[in-house]
Amino acid sequence: MEQKIEIINNWNLKKVFYELEAGNIKIPRFQRGYVWERSKAVKLLNSINSQFPIGSIFLWIAPKEFRDFIKESEDFNIPANPNADVFQFILDGQQRISSLYATLRGKLIDFVDYKTIHYHLEKKKFIIPRSNKDKNIVPAWKLLDEKEFIEVYSSLSFEDKEHNTNYAASWRQCQDNFNSYPISIVRTFNNNVDEVVEIFELINQGGRRLSLYDLVHASVWSKQFDLTLRITDFCLENNLMKLGGLNNKVFVQALALNAFDDCKNIDQLKLSAEICIRIWDKTTKSILSAIEFLKEIGIHANITTYYSQITILQYYFFKSGFDKAIEKHKKPLEDWFWKTKHSKRYSSSSSRKIKEDAMWVIKLSKK
Repeated sequence: MEQKIEIINNWNLKKVFYELEAGNIKIPRFQRGYVWERSKAVKLLNSINSQFPIGSIFLWIAPKEFRDFIKESEDFNIPANPNADVFQFILDGQQRISSLYATLRGKLIDFVDYKTIHYHLEKKKFIIPRSNKDKNIVPAWKLLDEKEFIEVYSSLSFEDKEHNTNYAASWRQCQDNFNSYPISIVRTFNNNVDEVVEIFELINQGGRRLSLYDLVHASVWSKQFDLTLRITDFCLENNLMKLGGLNNKVFVQALALNAFDDCKNIDQLKLSAEICIRIWDKTTKSILSAIEFLKEIGIHANITTYYSQITILQYYFFKSGFDKAIEKHKKPLEDWFWKTKHSKRYSSSSSRKIKEDAMWVIKLSKK
């Protein structure tokens, strides 16, 4: 059996930061944003300084065709490295790595200044000081910057001789703790994105399993586009609750199908805010036309069970540009609907069958 997993135990923070700054480790677009506040970052730093375990970092080794999954962050100013043959995507540990990187590189993330996190030389722990008047604190970002570290160490050594303190040793020990701290890396070699999504769901922090919709929603979110809010507004505006409402799957599959002519998991995860914004109005208009078609053939309630058929029907309207099915297409579309309903065609492997039926719709619309 082909090996799909590898465990590496000889990485440290320097190695992780090197891989990040070389553009070799990336955050996939379906990861949620950087959300850890400074207080939580402080706890993480103190765990490392105390040599407590912080958990493994889970990486997905993906070939270059998955480069569209990269979520770049201007805050981190990390190179894109677009010519790489493979990418190491963080499936689990993104917030831990981001917290450490933001703090130990002194970054400003979402208007939060991580340079304000300091190491207290006497207490031998990281803190967020109430003021910078305390002479016993050093900015945490200087810990792994060799030039800054040496300047601080030299200054503390001089003060130790004058005041009979031992702060230089405390500063050196803290750096030693961070340099020697082992980072456990688990890497998966898997080109099957469906399996990768399943892995991501299973190892999601907090124990709550994410659905594919959750991943897509996080991936396409921007200040200009909130998929869940758009869906809610659309359903309310068009009074769809009387029909049982629409499954979120309809919208995600429809957007992917309209954008890429396919709606497999990988296609749904390729969606971006820009793509969704560009085709949202036409897609929702097509969905309404699909629902009207169902009403015409006698489906007036509980449309929730027909989300795959609605995805196909809206594709017909999206591609053809028709508001209503033209006369010569009505009978074939109606026959197709009842056949798929009674045969339970979409009870399994629906994305593959949607692709097949979408190709049939294209041929039909050209007749």
